[in-house]
Amino acid sequence: MLNANKYRLSGIAVAVALSVTACGGSKNIAPEAMNVSVDATQSWLPVQGNFAVSDANVKDSLQITSISENGAAVTGSQGTYTLRYGILTVQGTTFSYLPLADEATTIQYTVSDGSLSATASLNIAAPVSDPLAYQQWHLRNTGQAAYSLNLEAIRAFLIAEAGFEPEVADDWIAARVDADMLVPGEDMNVVAAYQQGVTGEGSIAVVVDSGLEIAHEDLAANILPNRSLNLIPGSLNVTDPTSTSNLGDHGTSVAGLIAAEGWNGLGGRGVAPHTKLIGMNYLQAQSDLNGALSHGIPGSGITESEPLTVFNRSYGISYPAVISYDLFEEAVQEYSATQLRSGLGAVNTKSSGNSFLRPGNNSWVGSICTAANELGLTCLNGNFEPSQNTPFYFSVAAVNSNGKHTSYSTAGANVLISAPAGEYGDLAPAMVTTDQMTCLRGYSSFPYVDAGGWAEYDAAFTPFNYPGHPENPSCNYTSTFNGTSSAAPNAAGVIALIHSANPNLSYRDIKNILVKTSTKVDADNAVVELEIGADKFAAHLGWVENAAGYSHNNLYGFGRVNAGAAVAMAKNYGVALPTQIITPWIAAGTQADEPALALAIPDNNAGGTVTTLELTDDITIEGVQFAFDVANAELRSDTLTSQTTAGIDLAIEVTSPSGTTSILLSSKQAIADPAVDFSAGYSEGYILKNSVFLSNAFYGENGKGTWTIRLLDTSATDYAVTNAMWPEGYKNNIEDSVLEGVGIRVFGY
Repeated sequence: MLNANKYRLSGIAVAVALSVTACGGSKNIAPEAMNVSVDATQSWLPVQGNFAVSDANVKDSLQITSISENGAAVTGSQGTYTLRYGILTVQGTTFSYLPLADEATTIQYTVSDGSLSATASLNIAAPVSDPLAYQQWHLRNTGQAAYSLNLEAIRAFLIAEAGFEPEVADDWIAARVDADMLVPGEDMNVVAAYQQGVTGEGSIAVVVDSGLEIAHEDLAANILPNRSLNLIPGSLNVTDPTSTSNLGDHGTSVAGLIAAEGWNGLGGRGVAPHTKLIGMNYLQAQSDLNGALSHGIPGSGITESEPLTVFNRSYGISYPAVISYDLFEEAVQEYSATQLRSGLGAVNTKSSGNSFLRPGNNSWVGSICTAANELGLTCLNGNFEPSQNTPFYFSVAAVNSNGKHTSYSTAGANVLISAPAGEYGDLAPAMVTTDQMTCLRGYSSFPYVDAGGWAEYDAAFTPFNYPGHPENPSCNYTSTFNGTSSAAPNAAGVIALIHSANPNLSYRDIKNILVKTSTKVDADNAVVELEIGADKFAAHLGWVENAAGYSHNNLYGFGRVNAGAAVAMAKNYGVALPTQIITPWIAAGTQADEPALALAIPDNNAGGTVTTLELTDDITIEGVQFAFDVANAELRSDTLTSQTTAGIDLAIEVTSPSGTTSILLSSKQAIADPAVDFSAGYSEGYILKNSVFLSNAFYGENGKGTWTIRLLDTSATDYAVTNAMWPEGYKNNIEDSVLEGVGIRVFGY
């Protein structure tokens, strides 16, 4: 019976099959596709949706097999299609679209069941945007000029206003314009952070600066109400730090780089456009108390539990002498880094300085910088300023739109990271950011043009700032903001994004992420060697890979910040770093309160003097500080006709137990005055006195073992300069400089 049943069932199946065949067979019905419209989009933010497809044959598997734009097929890679105005990603019958330009997009898609297909349109409306964002190359670099390089207008100005012959005008422009300055892709990869859904929510940034226009149209929505401080004594509104200057407010432009509101149809956007802002006009009322308030101490209105992520400090001291270490400065920095944010700490971003070419406004030093600059060395050193050589500040250098060093960015072993800033917005791009409101004040204003004294120059070289530009009709924005003053807030914006992605990170974890994810720029940056007699000294080492595998460069730190990579690491961050250890100072000579070492540093001698210090702590390095007392009796502030080159000629090289070398002082740097202490004045006869140098180059190495320190004098040459201070210039030192004391302190875990 079992076999018979099998036969009967089999026979029934055959009969059914024959019956179906006789009726025309199993007819495959083509899938259906309908037009899809997406209305709610925002520039640089992905939008998800579904293709409107169906099939009467419910068992058919549907796939999107082709994408066309303007009648031409677009070739995809693993489901990703690069379109004219954005990027489309297809998975099955769903899609994600990233609008990269402020334009509507229409494509045709084809769906197939494997044999038959149908086609329909996907219509994506123009995204809500910010009208100036397309020029903000630091966020997304497409090779745009950011309103600079108006070469036709500049040429016409040179001919009509400056009296140049056409050929001379052409030569003038050619000599000053870098044809390789505009390089697409050289940016902070901010769009990749936005793609991950991170725009700065939950973060707070404090702008410690000259002021902050809290009512600015593109900042007001992000200003925390009644949280800012006007520190000027006698101010009527102590919570409004809006500047009264007619010629631009530095802090307002800084704030726009961090957190100008995004997707509101106004101006540009900040790096972290949903981060909240607090302003403090500390630069208008500097005192120890106000300095402490600007670090969030009790009484500042900042609580230790709120998510205060970063203080930005786009200011500093540029002086041709090494300033002694400041323990008060270290103490207030330590408070913000260890007590705020429930003990996770707030980051302090610090501009590295703008004295690669000359020491700030101290133009009297004249050609003292020439020798350094001709060699590609920095004139001042970031470590000359005591706020930059503590364990608690992040020193930020500046890069251009080609990813390379700006003309001005101060270098030093203390530099942690770099960020875009640009040049001056005339012959090369600068930053497009917020300016004081109206054409009656600001960098873009009638008073600013009047102060320059040559309106035609402004109209030709910086037309966006000239009142009446069609994209800046109310003069509420500027295109010429630059300097490491721009680099620091750009980095601060990235830090706000990192915190937004993972609020549980400590300030040290954030530093760790920046070290590990920053982009190595200017990879071929060359070593600079000085000839000292028959020997050579590497005064700049270029990129140095340390024993832990991290590459550092005194120009760039660990590289240009990469928001997309940093946010991705933050989201998937593993175990937090162990509790920080700061070793006691290991010192010798006067740095140990002992008799001076009295180690002569022979003039013009590559061997120099070498000393060692032994660190017994088993510690993974996050940074290393070195302290020095170096005397030379000829270096005095009261010299009348000439000054010694002893400070200019001094170089310092340190080598870790793992064999990594870092240059703390390259020589040729502008140490024109004796070491100076703010409370005690000049340390006459000292190049360095209680002077501390920070190096980040050893990050991740083990600090235990012998540290080798070499100090050398690199020249026997006079410096002939013309200035009223020392009419005979700088004379080579007759006496050898002397190392009297040295110390080392390591912080890490």
